[in-house]
Amino acid sequence: MTEVTIWSGWIGGIAIGTYALFQFYLTGNPLGVSSAFTDACSLVTPGPFFKKNRQENGFSWRIWFVLGIPLGGFIAALTSPGPLVASFSLGPLYDSVLPAVPWVRSLVLTFGGVLLGLGSRMAGGCTSGHSITGLGLLNPPSLLASIGFFVGGILIVQILFNVLG
Repeated sequence: MTEVTIWSGWIGGIAIGTYALFQFYLTGNPLGVSSAFTDACSLVTPGPFFKKNRQENGFSWRIWFVLGIPLGGFIAALTSPGPLVASFSLGPLYDSVLPAVPWVRSLVLTFGGVLLGLGSRMAGGCTSGHSITGLGLLNPPSLLASIGFFVGGILIVQILFNVLG
């Protein structure tokens, strides 16, 4: 088995925080993914909901940002040791509570993604927007949203693994 090198969490935290500061300093725009995803959706749907905050001068920086997320993951996968394997597995713990049939698992994960998107729109931003940028800017609504994200996550994990699992 190939040994995997995992970076310490504090290195990633410093990298994300530094990027968020530089982005805000250089562009005046806070870091967040849900707005970028909305801009990307505006390219393929005529719905006015997706057009309301989109810049009219073509591709916004947010679209490039959201395209860079899977591209970065793909580059990381290609440069990691071992074979590249496509999978719906999130590890043995989650595999124990998710359906084993691949198409049912994909439906469950897609439904979870839709709920995540809906929740981020209702909260006025996603976890990265509120918990990284909003807290860094000392925004009180972001503190409230971040507390809600953590409490909700803890409750769902407890339900999944202690009640259903």
